[in-house]
Amino acid sequence: MIGHDVFLPTSLPVLCVGITVMLAATAWRRSVNRSFLTGMVTLLLAFAFATHHTGTVLDNSDSLFIQDQWADYTAILIMFSSMCILLMSWRNDANDRTKLTDEYPLLCMLGTLGALTMVFSANYMPFFLGLEILGVSLMGLVTFRHRPVMQGYEAAMKYLILSGVSSAILLFGIGLAYGVAGSLRFMPPITIGNISTALPVAATIMILVGMFFKLSAVPFHMWLLDVMEGAPIPVAAFLAVVSKIAIFSSLVRYFGTGNQPPFLNDILYVVIILTIMGGNLLALRQTSLTRLLACSSIAHMGYLLIAFLCPGRLQSGAITIYLLAYTASTLGVFATMAAFATPDGPDGTVIAQWKGLFFTRPFLASSMSLMLLSLAGIPPGIGFFAKFEIAATGVEYQRNLLLGALMIGSIIGLYYYLNIIRVMMSAPSLPSASLNRHIRPELMALVIVLTIIVVIGGLFPARALHPLLPVSAIPSDTEVEMTMR
Repeated sequence: MIGHDVFLPTSLPVLCVGITVMLAATAWRRSVNRSFLTGMVTLLLAFAFATHHTGTVLDNSDSLFIQDQWADYTAILIMFSSMCILLMSWRNDANDRTKLTDEYPLLCMLGTLGALTMVFSANYMPFFLGLEILGVSLMGLVTFRHRPVMQGYEAAMKYLILSGVSSAILLFGIGLAYGVAGSLRFMPPITIGNISTALPVAATIMILVGMFFKLSAVPFHMWLLDVMEGAPIPVAAFLAVVSKIAIFSSLVRYFGTGNQPPFLNDILYVVIILTIMGGNLLALRQTSLTRLLACSSIAHMGYLLIAFLCPGRLQSGAITIYLLAYTASTLGVFATMAAFATPDGPDGTVIAQWKGLFFTRPFLASSMSLMLLSLAGIPPGIGFFAKFEIAATGVEYQRNLLLGALMIGSIIGLYYYLNIIRVMMSAPSLPSASLNRHIRPELMALVIVLTIIVVIGGLFPARALHPLLPVSAIPSDTEVEMTMR
C-alpha cells in the first residue's frame, strides 16, 4: 500500500539498503576491500534504476520528491562521479601507507545519498536533510588525510564552520518562506493574505545566499581552497564535482528556468561577475594544483550561472552539456593526479612536481593536457562546445557585461591551464628511471574512460544538447498573484 501512496525514486532506497548492508558487514567483521566492493555494487544498482520510481504522484504540491529528466540527468552524473571517486580511493594497503578504514567508503555512500536526495527534492524537508547528510559526510571524509594529518583536521574544522554558517542562513530563510507561504513546497515563497512583501524577498535572498555558500560563489567562497588542499585527492574531487552538481541542480529546481524577479537579477549579476573574475584571478597565484582546481571550480560555477540567468531556447542545452563537460574534465584531472601519486614520492598536488611528465609518463601527461584544454574551452575537448553554448545564451539574451566577464575569465584561465602543460613539457629534473611508472589498473581504466568521454563529447556534442531542465518553479499569474516582481 505504501508503494501506491508514496512517490520515491528507486535510486534512494537502493542506496539506503546498500549503506545498511555496509554498516552490518562492518559490525560483523571489518574489511576495507569488501566495503569498497559493496559500495561500488550499490552504486551500479542505483545507476541501473536511475530512471525508475515507486508509487505515483497524485498531487505534486504534497509530494516530497519529484522525478523528471532534469533530476534523472543530474542523479546519473552524481552516481557516475561517485563511482569514479571510489575507484580513485581504492588503495592497496600493501603498496600504500594510507590506511583507509571501512568508514571511508561508507561516508562516500552517505554523501552520495545526500546529494541524490537534494536532486530529487520537491519539498524543503528532504532538501535540507540531504544537504546536511552531504555536509556531515564531507566533514568526515576531509579528515582522511595521509600526510600531513593536521592539515586534514584544519580543513575539516574550516568546512564545519562554513557548512554551519551557510546551513543556518538557509534554514532561517526556509523558516521565513514557510511563514510567508504556509507551505514547504520547494519553490520561491508566495504571499498569502496581507503579509508584507518584504518577507518573501528576505526569505528568497537568504535561501539564495545559503546556496551561494554551498556553490562557493564569490564572495561566499571563504576557505574553499584550504579545505580542498587539506583533503585527500578523491575527497577534493567529491567537493569539486558531486557537491557542486547537487546544489546547482537544486538551485535550478528552486528558481526555475524562467525570468527571475528584478531584485534577483541584480544580485545574480554582481555575484556572477565576482565569481568568474575572483576564481580566475585567485588561480593565477597558486602553486598547488589542488588549490588551482578549487579556484577553477569557482570560476566554472560562475560560467554556469550565466546560463542560469539567461532563459531562452539555448539555456537547457548549455547547462546540460556544461555540467557533463565540467564533470568529465574535472574528474579526469583528479584521476590523473591519483594515478601520478606514489606512496613514498610526490603526491601530484604541487604543480612543480609535474615537471617533465611528457618525458617520463607520456600517457598521463597527454590525458592531463586534454582535460586541462577541455576546462579551458579549447578543442577537441567537450569543454569547447560547452563554453560556446554558455556564450550563446548570453548573446541570445544580450547580457553584454556577463559576456565580457566570460571572455576575460576564459583568457585568464587559458594562461594558468597552459602553464601546467608548459611545466609538463619542460625537461625533467630527475632521470626517468628513478620514477615509478606503475599505475594501478583501475586508475588506468578510469583515466582512459574519462578521456574517451571528453573526446567523444567534443567530436559529437549534439548528443549532450537536450532540453532536460525543469519548468519554471514560479506559477503563472492566473494561478496566484506574485508579490516579488
